[in-house]
Amino acid sequence: MTTYQQNRLAMFRTVLGFFEQAGGPLLTVKRIEAGRASLAGVMARLEAAAAAQDHSTTGLTLDRKALKARAGQRAEVLRLLVLALTDDAGLRGELKLPLSKKQLGKDVELLAYLRKIDGAVGTLKPADLAEAGYEEQVRTDLRADIQALTDTQGAARQVETGTSTATGTLEALIDEATRVLDEQLDPLVTAQQLKHPELVTQYEAARRIVKTAARRKAEYRGVARYGKPVLVYDRREAGVPQPTLGNRSGKGLTLRYYTAMTSTAAPAPGQGVVVKHKTDQQLADYSGLGAAEAPYLLVVLEQVDGEGRWVVR
Repeated sequence: MTTYQQNRLAMFRTVLGFFEQAGGPLLTVKRIEAGRASLAGVMARLEAAAAAQDHSTTGLTLDRKALKARAGQRAEVLRLLVLALTDDAGLRGELKLPLSKKQLGKDVELLAYLRKIDGAVGTLKPADLAEAGYEEQVRTDLRADIQALTDTQGAARQVETGTSTATGTLEALIDEATRVLDEQLDPLVTAQQLKHPELVTQYEAARRIVKTAARRKAEYRGVARYGKPVLVYDRREAGVPQPTLGNRSGKGLTLRYYTAMTSTAAPAPGQGVVVKHKTDQQLADYSGLGAAEAPYLLVVLEQVDGEGRWVVR
């Protein structure tokens, strides 16, 4: 599964979790409940497809990787032996590459190279082999490895084909879940702005895709406007104990980050941390942003005109 797909699935889970907890009152609207049920149904199929994809690839891939490494070690011993004993310059040229280079290429090329080495051993004189300390068992074991790799080639191709199909299935299901959000839940939840403004704000935060990548922390991004607090996340759930607050807005635009007891609260005069454009501020904790028990991290644009762009990681 790609990082993009993982991030989308994480967002779908967050939205469903929101409805199971704080967003429960919104489910009294029948069409919102129907949309939630549709999303849950697609998500169940997504989880099953993702699990099937992971299960189908892991075992055979690991087995073949170990098998190729073992065959490579045996073949390298024999390759060096051939290079030391043969008088055939052409054969030396054909076997000049170490197995470590061939193992990085395609399986069919590796198998051809292994067979060439096996055949090359047969061109050497038995007396020369004996004097060089040759052990017949090494060649016997290499032939068994070659046969095992040949026998599992078809299965490997099936795994590759199955993985491609599973990836296509995942993409189709992700598109279906996204349509449920875009066409059903988003407009219906937004329509509850006057009756449940705080829940709408929390839903919008749940809908935000958190970007992740290998060896990097989760990254939250969004748009801020003057006079309208934007919920970044509930810090009890985000798992970001030492946030880095960033401002990617245009020149002259500043952002104020702060914490509050509700997800729509405006900052008190002088509360929080102001971050200038194109800068970041690394915090040791949230103590400088508001009350210690305040769970919500919010951001607001300081200027009347313009559009602020925030990032927290």
